[in-house]
Amino acid sequence: MRSSFLTRRLLRSKQVREFEQLAAETLDRLSRIDVAMGDLLSGEGAPPGFQPHHYLAPGVPRIRPMLVLLSVEAARRGEAHSGADPQRAEDLAAAAELLHLAIAVHDAALGRQGGRRRRAARRLVGGAVGWLGGHHLTLRALEITRNEGPEILGDLLDALREAAEGHALSQTLQGRPATVEQAMRHAENHTGAVFSFACRAGARLAGADRAVVSGLGRYGRHAGVAWHLAEDLALLTGEERMDDAIEDRATAGRPMLAVSLAAKRDPNVARLWRDLSQGESPELVPPLIDAVVQLGAIDEGRRQLHQSAWTARRALNALPPSPHREALDLLVSGLRP
Repeated sequence: MRSSFLTRRLLRSKQVREFEQLAAETLDRLSRIDVAMGDLLSGEGAPPGFQPHHYLAPGVPRIRPMLVLLSVEAARRGEAHSGADPQRAEDLAAAAELLHLAIAVHDAALGRQGGRRRRAARRLVGGAVGWLGGHHLTLRALEITRNEGPEILGDLLDALREAAEGHALSQTLQGRPATVEQAMRHAENHTGAVFSFACRAGARLAGADRAVVSGLGRYGRHAGVAWHLAEDLALLTGEERMDDAIEDRATAGRPMLAVSLAAKRDPNVARLWRDLSQGESPELVPPLIDAVVQLGAIDEGRRQLHQSAWTARRALNALPPSPHREALDLLVSGLRP
């Protein structure tokens, strides 16, 4: 699964080891969440022929569940009467991952005509037009959060609304490149909203005050944008480039910031992206990447990534010092495209 490859690439090995030492207890719980995810995805209401193992990558740390579990612990430090049922925290961690998977499926459903991933995604989405209409993954996430109180459920609905806005933006961008502003807005709606939900849900479950909930929400939003940008840059700069993933982004209308930055400087980049989005010219990917690199858009994209990561790290100042806050910090300080 592509996300497995990117997760391994995006964190420096030294910082991964430090993160594992700081959050060993949290990481041990992820295996239980994997089991719960499999049960949720294959339970009652699953579409005929749906195979959950296609959406799960065993052995790869899941960033969204990590954010929920770490936020619970980071938020409860210094809170004399705070505490969270471990099972409830793990349920919310699963809900955050389901939200991420729901967005990924919608991305695939917008992919190139005739593509295998698009066909599979459309079978899962079925006749649902909106995000709440009969979508197996979304309904599972709603089922989990409905018993956690109106605030957490409201946060999930806000994240779904933002995801729907990102989905609508993608539809308008099919066949044309995004502006820089649209690419950044899509990163916020696409990954920023999910990360923010994960962090806010953890803080609310810990009974944290409003300042801590808001601080973790800001951290999650900016960390999500940084992660989103790092994923896209990794596709453009990796030794093992994933040209099919870049083509998928073009055909689905999912903008890449570096491409938008390059297109602003050279209309030929916009033409290459537009032609690639038609899904019939995968050979256009190498010249597109060459142009993006030569125009200096990779370096500018890295600067934006670092700015988002820095803003996320500053938001953690709302939390008292703790190993779990340090682990959250490492998740963004260790990003490398």
